[in-house]
Amino acid sequence: MNRLVPIFAVAIFALAGCSGTDPAGTAATGDSGTSNPAVANPSESAVTIAAAPEMSDAQKQEFFTALKDVDAGLAADEAQAISVGTQVCEKILASPDDPMTFSQFAADQLALDLPKAETFVVAVSMWCTPE
Repeated sequence: MNRLVPIFAVAIFALAGCSGTDPAGTAATGDSGTSNPAVANPSESAVTIAAAPEMSDAQKQEFFTALKDVDAGLAADEAQAISVGTQVCEKILASPDDPMTFSQFAADQLALDLPKAETFVVAVSMWCTPE
Protein backbone atom coordinates (compact mmCIF):
# COMPACT_ATOMS: atom_id res chain seq x y z
CA MET A 1 0.00 0.00 0.00
CA ASN A 2 2.83 2.35 0.86
CA ARG A 3 4.33 1.83 -2.61
CA LEU A 4 1.10 2.85 -4.33
CA VAL A 5 1.03 6.32 -2.80
CA PRO A 6 4.16 7.58 -4.61
CA ILE A 7 2.99 5.94 -7.85
CA PHE A 8 -0.38 7.69 -7.61
CA ALA A 9 1.35 10.98 -6.81
CA VAL A 10 3.55 10.65 -9.89
CA ALA A 11 0.55 9.72 -12.05
CA ILE A 12 -1.45 12.73 -10.83
CA PHE A 13 1.53 15.01 -11.39
CA ALA A 14 1.99 13.63 -14.92
CA LEU A 15 -1.69 14.07 -15.72
CA ALA A 16 -1.64 17.63 -14.45
CA GLY A 17 1.35 18.35 -16.67
CA CYS A 18 -0.48 16.94 -19.71
CA SER A 19 -3.70 18.85 -19.13
CA GLY A 20 -2.58 21.79 -21.24
CA THR A 21 -3.00 24.37 -18.49
CA ASP A 22 -0.16 25.86 -16.55
CA PRO A 23 -1.62 27.93 -13.73
CA ALA A 24 1.79 28.73 -12.24
CA GLY A 25 3.25 29.74 -15.60
CA THR A 26 0.32 31.94 -16.61
CA ALA A 27 0.16 33.63 -13.24
CA ALA A 28 3.90 34.30 -13.25
CA THR A 29 3.88 35.79 -16.73
CA GLY A 30 0.51 37.49 -16.52
CA ASP A 31 -0.64 35.58 -19.60
CA SER A 32 -4.34 34.94 -19.88
CA GLY A 33 -3.69 31.41 -21.15
CA THR A 34 -4.74 32.16 -24.71
CA SER A 35 -1.35 31.30 -26.17
CA ASN A 36 1.61 29.27 -25.06
CA PRO A 37 4.93 30.57 -26.39
CA ALA A 38 6.62 27.28 -25.54
CA VAL A 39 4.51 25.46 -28.13
CA ALA A 40 5.98 25.86 -31.59
CA ASN A 41 3.83 26.65 -34.56
CA PRO A 42 3.40 23.30 -36.36
CA SER A 43 3.78 24.90 -39.78
CA GLU A 44 7.21 26.23 -38.85
CA SER A 45 8.63 22.80 -38.03
CA ALA A 46 6.73 20.71 -40.59
CA VAL A 47 8.87 18.67 -42.94
CA THR A 48 8.13 19.27 -46.58
CA ILE A 49 8.45 16.28 -48.88
CA ALA A 50 9.04 17.10 -52.50
CA ALA A 51 6.52 15.56 -54.84
CA ALA A 52 7.78 13.26 -57.54
CA PRO A 53 7.57 14.76 -61.03
CA GLU A 54 4.94 13.42 -63.39
CA MET A 55 6.30 10.98 -65.93
CA SER A 56 5.76 11.70 -69.59
CA ASP A 57 4.56 8.87 -71.82
CA ALA A 58 8.09 8.49 -73.21
CA GLN A 59 9.50 8.27 -69.67
CA LYS A 60 6.91 5.63 -68.73
CA GLN A 61 7.89 3.55 -71.76
CA GLU A 62 11.57 3.86 -70.90
CA PHE A 63 10.83 3.02 -67.25
CA PHE A 64 8.85 -0.12 -68.12
CA THR A 65 11.48 -1.21 -70.64
CA ALA A 66 14.11 -0.93 -67.90
CA LEU A 67 11.87 -2.84 -65.50
CA LYS A 68 11.52 -5.72 -67.96
CA ASP A 69 15.30 -6.09 -67.79
CA VAL A 70 15.10 -6.20 -63.98
CA ASP A 71 12.11 -8.52 -63.59
CA ALA A 72 9.30 -9.15 -66.08
CA GLY A 73 6.79 -9.25 -63.22
CA LEU A 74 7.59 -5.66 -62.30
CA ALA A 75 6.69 -4.38 -65.72
CA ALA A 76 3.50 -6.44 -65.76
CA ASP A 77 2.05 -4.67 -62.71
CA GLU A 78 2.36 -1.11 -63.98
CA ALA A 79 0.27 0.47 -61.22
CA GLN A 80 2.44 -1.02 -58.46
CA ALA A 81 5.66 -0.15 -60.30
CA ILE A 82 4.58 3.47 -60.71
CA SER A 83 3.36 3.69 -57.11
CA VAL A 84 6.58 2.31 -55.61
CA GLY A 85 8.65 4.25 -58.13
CA THR A 86 6.93 7.47 -57.08
CA GLN A 87 7.60 6.70 -53.41
CA VAL A 88 11.25 5.93 -54.15
CA CYS A 89 11.50 9.17 -56.13
CA GLU A 90 10.10 11.17 -53.21
CA LYS A 91 12.68 9.55 -50.93
CA ILE A 92 15.44 10.39 -53.43
CA LEU A 93 14.33 14.02 -53.59
CA ALA A 94 14.03 14.27 -49.79
CA SER A 95 17.37 12.63 -48.97
CA PRO A 96 19.58 12.01 -52.01
CA ASP A 97 22.62 10.99 -49.96
CA ASP A 98 21.43 7.53 -48.91
CA PRO A 99 20.89 5.23 -51.94
CA MET A 100 20.92 2.01 -49.87
CA THR A 101 17.76 3.16 -48.11
CA PHE A 102 16.05 3.55 -51.49
CA SER A 103 17.07 0.08 -52.58
CA GLN A 104 16.03 -1.51 -49.30
CA PHE A 105 12.67 0.27 -49.46
CA ALA A 106 12.10 -0.93 -53.04
CA ALA A 107 13.16 -4.47 -52.08
CA ASP A 108 10.68 -4.50 -49.19
CA GLN A 109 7.82 -3.03 -51.23
CA LEU A 110 8.29 -5.20 -54.30
CA ALA A 111 9.57 -8.40 -52.66
CA LEU A 112 12.82 -8.25 -54.64
CA ASP A 113 16.34 -9.18 -53.75
CA LEU A 114 18.66 -6.23 -53.17
CA PRO A 115 20.50 -6.32 -56.53
CA LYS A 116 17.18 -6.19 -58.43
CA ALA A 117 15.94 -3.44 -56.12
CA GLU A 118 19.09 -1.43 -56.84
CA THR A 119 18.39 -1.75 -60.57
CA PHE A 120 14.80 -0.64 -59.91
CA VAL A 121 16.14 2.49 -58.18
CA VAL A 122 18.38 3.17 -61.19
CA ALA A 123 15.29 2.91 -63.43
CA VAL A 124 13.45 5.37 -61.18
CA SER A 125 16.37 7.80 -61.24
CA MET A 126 16.03 8.00 -65.05
CA TRP A 127 12.89 10.13 -64.63
CA CYS A 128 13.14 11.29 -61.04
CA THR A 129 14.84 14.66 -61.20
CA PRO A 130 14.15 17.83 -59.23
CA GLU A 131 12.07 20.37 -61.11
